[in-house]
Amino acid sequence: MQGLEAEQVITDFLDLETNPEEFWQKMKTNLQAGKVRLVFVADKIPSELQRIVEFLNGQMDPAEVLALEVKQFVGEGLKTLVPKIIGLTAAAQEKKSSGSREAREWDELSFFQDFNTRNLLEESKVARKIFEWAKTRMSSANPWGRGVSYGTFYPKFNFKDITIPFFNVFSSGRIEISFGQIKKAPPFDGDEKRLEFLHRLNQVSGVSLASDSINRYPTIPLSVLKEDDTLNQFLGVFDWVIREIKSG
Repeated sequence: MQGLEAEQVITDFLDLETNPEEFWQKMKTNLQAGKVRLVFVADKIPSELQRIVEFLNGQMDPAEVLALEVKQFVGEGLKTLVPKIIGLTAAAQEKKSSGSREAREWDELSFFQDFNTRNLLEESKVARKIFEWAKTRMSSANPWGRGVSYGTFYPKFNFKDITIPFFNVFSSGRIEISFGQIKKAPPFDGDEKRLEFLHRLNQVSGVSLASDSINRYPTIPLSVLKEDDTLNQFLGVFDWVIREIKSG
């Protein structure tokens, strides 16, 4: 889309559970794991290519190799495109589905258990304190993500017609600041106010976010917030955000 940054297009396209930072991280993870799909597209797929596609798709796992044949029929002023997928054989589908991983429904118990499984006990304590803070200020309606690899907690702030998450807490031991969502709420729809928000965060010991973070979703380790004074200062910044939105 000409004139728009790729990250903004992705942000507008994705739902609240996913953002550009997480999107690109998932892409990296999928590429490293070989979870890719190679598609050949043509108006006619030769029989030789069809055999190659079916063979590769049957042998490669979890990668997929498919062909899409799009025939065009024209007549009486009408044009019709008829697609046909090649390579999606029953044997290949059965082999790949047996090893597929489904999205997981997380909740409070499984989310904090995942910290313990990863031996992130210190980070779990910080996440628990953030969770307790959020319960008194944010909506508790379905704040859990559906990540395959790790759990996500993203409480939403509700005020009038505004419903946005301020941050995402991952059971991998990080917290993500949702500048890309907060920018939807006045007065933070202006760069100057988000820069002030960024400046306040950077005053927290151990936090150092780049200036272009005001349009992105930067993350910091939860371990940075392990001291109570540091965490209270960090959460105090979000108390200030809440006051600014309500007064604005």
